[in-house]
Amino acid sequence: MKKLSALLLAFAMMLTMLSVASADDVQVIRMWSNDQHDQSVIKEKIEAFNATIGKENGIAVEYTVYGSDYYSTLDVAVTSKEGPDIFKCNKIGNYAEAGYILPWEEIPALSTLVERFSSYNASGYGEFFGQTYSVPIRVTTYGIACNNQIFEENNLELPKTWAEMEEAARVITQNSRGRKYGYALAMGYGSYHYFYVTLANGASVGDEYFNHTTGRYDFASLSGFLKHVRTFIDDGSMFPGYESMNGDTARAQFSAGNIGMIGVMSSDVTTFKNQFPCDFEWTMIPYPVADAEHYYKKPVGVSMSYVIGEAAKNYTDKVALFLNYLYSDEVFLATSDAQVDISILGNEITSQSTATDIDPNWLRFSDMDTFCIKYPNPDSNLFIEGDTYQDVISKILTGIEPDIDGALKALDEKYNAALDAAVANGKVVLSDYIDPDIAEKMQPVK
Repeated sequence: MKKLSALLLAFAMMLTMLSVASADDVQVIRMWSNDQHDQSVIKEKIEAFNATIGKENGIAVEYTVYGSDYYSTLDVAVTSKEGPDIFKCNKIGNYAEAGYILPWEEIPALSTLVERFSSYNASGYGEFFGQTYSVPIRVTTYGIACNNQIFEENNLELPKTWAEMEEAARVITQNSRGRKYGYALAMGYGSYHYFYVTLANGASVGDEYFNHTTGRYDFASLSGFLKHVRTFIDDGSMFPGYESMNGDTARAQFSAGNIGMIGVMSSDVTTFKNQFPCDFEWTMIPYPVADAEHYYKKPVGVSMSYVIGEAAKNYTDKVALFLNYLYSDEVFLATSDAQVDISILGNEITSQSTATDIDPNWLRFSDMDTFCIKYPNPDSNLFIEGDTYQDVISKILTGIEPDIDGALKALDEKYNAALDAAVANGKVVLSDYIDPDIAEKMQPVK
């Protein structure tokens, strides 16, 4: 009996040793992000990877999604050499210069990805110091959500021009006798000026406030648009409290039927189903333009993507295997069909879909024939004294700065002087921000 017990004990110890050895053969890859909107889809695809490709190649991906403290948590981890292997990054240039992240050119198995997305990449996006540290894979698009019921009740057509949008807002506000308002601009949302001012203006003038053809700042090109927005404010058709209203408050008021038009992003398709459900139909339209006969595509920047941390330097082949999966058509199609992400590849991905329950508004947001991916601007490399352009836009829209043209002229002088200084001291390489094809890219598909 003692011999049998000893044999069983020895066998159990051998199984334990084999189990430990097997676990040691698996390379755990830690991946971090703050992308809560697509978390369930990405988690499902990672689980599928771990059970198939990962299992076959000794890889297990651990995916962690953080909340609002993500970037501060990440910075502490990265700078203390405890960062993850793959992570969404907002300081690519800084981390690349410090050696915290790895260039993709040094990982042969990523060459196909680098090439496939090269036409969408640029210095300031995923390219720094002549090397690739990330590739852009998705975009966030924007537009105006119109409450169909309110438009029908007021016998209004969906607007195509600024003038039509202003008239619609006036009619909605006047006919409701102050119970409803025509338009809401949530200035409490930190990026309102980006999505609903500077980008929205681009379709009327052909570029953003930085001209990617001339390489000069052109804030004066915002004059017409800012006067257009001031019209809603001056005639009382702007929802009260817009100066400090955050995005969720504006969405809640829209979903309650109190606003005719509101600026929206592609992520709002699911927001208006889950967080702020609407009991009416709404339609996303591209932000109207100054002239219905002469207009351009809507400029859009790329969303932040993943980098490879220095922690992965000894198993980059395994990291590359996973990234090739994460950036595959299979995953892009899954997030598109779930209506949570828009692939930068646009119709190349959506044309593969066989889904039958896609929201029509998601299809409008996903139509990359409407949008043009623009180069980044050199703003972050400039030293600006006093008010930034965001400050000036806010002062104009809140009435603190009444001289719109004078304020924009002063911005042009300030920013171009700062740009010249940054070029002179080598902080900015101007050619990185010049897109010789921008005029052609911005031409609309009619």
